[in-house]
Amino acid sequence: MQNSDLIVTYDGNVARVAIVRPETRNALRRETLEQLRAAIAGLSARADVRAMVLTGCDRSFCSGADLADPMMGGHLPPQERGEACAAVLDGLMHALIRDVRNAPFPVVVAVNGVAAGGGVGLALAGDIVIAARSARFVLTFTPKLGLVPDLGTSWQLARTLGRARALGVLLTGTPVSAEQALDWGLIWSVAEDDALEEQAMEVAARLAAGPVAGQVATRRLLDGAFVNDLDAQLDAERDAQASLVGGAEVVEAMEAFAQRRTPEFLAVVRPDVS
Repeated sequence: MQNSDLIVTYDGNVARVAIVRPETRNALRRETLEQLRAAIAGLSARADVRAMVLTGCDRSFCSGADLADPMMGGHLPPQERGEACAAVLDGLMHALIRDVRNAPFPVVVAVNGVAAGGGVGLALAGDIVIAARSARFVLTFTPKLGLVPDLGTSWQLARTLGRARALGVLLTGTPVSAEQALDWGLIWSVAEDDALEEQAMEVAARLAAGPVAGQVATRRLLDGAFVNDLDAQLDAERDAQASLVGGAEVVEAMEAFAQRRTPEFLAVVRPDVS
């Protein structure tokens, strides 16, 4: 399936979504955001989709918001821009991050080139992030535009890098290489440029063949661990385990264990994890 800003293809139970705006380094205009949200909603409704790969075309992953797009409010009087900005963030940009973060299947992000501005937040919203060796993460919200990071970038960097590194990156705008991002724990792995696509699809296929409900529950559990104290996290683990133990995936796993065979999770209809 092809839209003006996206190409969606399928390989078995894996959906691949690519942003295709090479003339803007895959910047996010209103149509891009709307199409991404619609694509994720459509994939979420399909029980045969068990994992997703998100990437960009050409030599960029995503350069962030398209500053030339009318949604950015550049045509409005300065006093009206704040309200317009909040509406776009709530209704489109941050809504997209929530869509990715709450997808009913694991999301693998293949950062095939520069991720800049909000493109960093979009990349880090995924569950597993793999970057090409030539990829860079560029955050110039503050030093070049006088703005703050959005699309969840401040949340991600604070928890992953710590205050000192996060502020250093955000205030200076110093690009972070793929190797540095790996060393700092910002991403899962680095692939050679010509092997990125294959590696991302292999990881996604591996996840698609696994227990999707358990994977999504684990994502939620880890996200909650950032704000929970130990008692609250123990309760969350109890509740998640109790919600899974009677499900079809765990039943299949237990039967496979008893029969000394490998679980066949693909034979189980993808559970509703809403």
